Amino acid sequence: MVTLSSAENVLKDVYLGVIADQINTKTNPLFSRIKRSTRNIVGKEVRVAAPIGINGGIMAGTETSDLPDGVDTPYLSFVAPLKNLYGRFEISDKAMKCSSSDVNAFVNLLQDGMDSLLKASIFNLSRMIYGDGSGLLATFCPDSTVDNTEAIAPGMFVDIYNGDILKAENIYVKNVDKATKEISFASTVSQLSVGDQFYLHNSKGNDIIGLKGIATNNTLYGVSKEAYPVMNARTYTGTGTEAFDEDFVQKIIDELEMNGTDVNFINCSYDLKRLYQRYMTFYKKNIEYTTLEDGTKVITHFGTPIVPTNHVGAGECYFLNTDDLVFYELGDWKWLEDESGRVLKQHPTKPAYSATLVKYTELLCHKPSGVAYCKNIPTTMQESV
Repeated sequence: MVTLSSAENVLKDVYLGVIADQINTKTNPLFSRIKRSTRNIVGKEVRVAAPIGINGGIMAGTETSDLPDGVDTPYLSFVAPLKNLYGRFEISDKAMKCSSSDVNAFVNLLQDGMDSLLKASIFNLSRMIYGDGSGLLATFCPDSTVDNTEAIAPGMFVDIYNGDILKAENIYVKNVDKATKEISFASTVSQLSVGDQFYLHNSKGNDIIGLKGIATNNTLYGVSKEAYPVMNARTYTGTGTEAFDEDFVQKIIDELEMNGTDVNFINCSYDLKRLYQRYMTFYKKNIEYTTLEDGTKVITHFGTPIVPTNHVGAGECYFLNTDDLVFYELGDWKWLEDESGRVLKQHPTKPAYSATLVKYTELLCHKPSGVAYCKNIPTTMQESV
C-alpha cells in the first residue's frame, strides 16, 4: 500500500536525481555548455575576483637598468546574490487515496506530475539565461497585443505592473496566441494600458542575470560599466546594408579574437539562422553541421556552432566563449525539506500535498567584454547580393 512516507521516498530516491539530470542536460544547448561551480560562495552571495588586464611587471631594459616592479594583475570584485529558483509539484489528497492501493497507478500519477514540473522548469530556465535579470516576460502594446510571446505560456501565473506600480497579481494565463500576439486570462483583468509589463508571479527583479543583462545592464555584479568600460560587452547595431553571411560572422569573431576571446558559440534568432543558410545556398557553399553535447544538430561557421533559440529576439545574436560563463550554486537541485526531513507537505487551505524543488544559483560572466551582442540585423537577403 502506498503511504505518504513511501511517496516521499520515491520523490527523494527515484525522481530527484532524474529530474535534476534532465534539467541540467536538456534545458537548451547553451545551458548544457555552461560550467557549474560551488566555489566562491560567501554567505548568500557569489564573490569572484575577475582579472581586467595583465601583470604590469614586464619591461625590456639595459644591462644596468632597474628590474621591473612586481605588479599584480589588476582585478575587479564581482558580487552577486544567489537567486532562489523554485518549482512546485502538487498532488491532491483524493488522488493520493484513489491510487494508494495500486502502485502502478500511483507511479503514473507521480510521473505525470514530474513531467509537468520538468517541462515548466526547463521553459523558465531557458528564458532566464537570455534575460536581463528583471524577470520581464512581455510588454503590452498599443494594438492590444504584447511585444513577446516566447517568454510567456498558458498555465503561468503573472503579475502586471505599470512602472513600479502593481496593477494585478497572481493572474492565470489561459491562452497565448503566438500568431496574433494576444494573451487571454482566466479572470477579468482591469483595463490594460500601453507599457504595462508582465512578470512571473513574485519574480520581478529575482531572475538570473542572463545574456541580455550581461550585454545591456548599466551595472553588472555590483560594478558600474560607466566607471569600468572593460565591463561592457561589444555591441553591434545593424544597418540596412548588413548581410548575416560568412563575412559578417567572421568580422565579429575576428574582432573578439583580437580582444583575446576565442568564440566557441553563436546564439541567434531562428530567422538569422535561416538567413545564414540562405546565403550559403545562394553562394553554393557547403553547409557544415555538428552535434552538440545535448544531441542538438546545428550548422557551423568553420566549426563554430550557430545555435538558434526562440528566446533571442528577431535580428539579434550573441557571440560567446562559453568558458567565460559559470553557474555558481550552493548545490544541485534538491527538494525543500522541513525540520523533520519531510518533502511532501499538506497545503494549509486545501486538501492537497505539495513538494518544492529548489536551487540557489547565479550566472556570472568572467569576461563581459568577450561577449558580442548584435541587434537590428536585417532578417532578409539584401538586393545587392
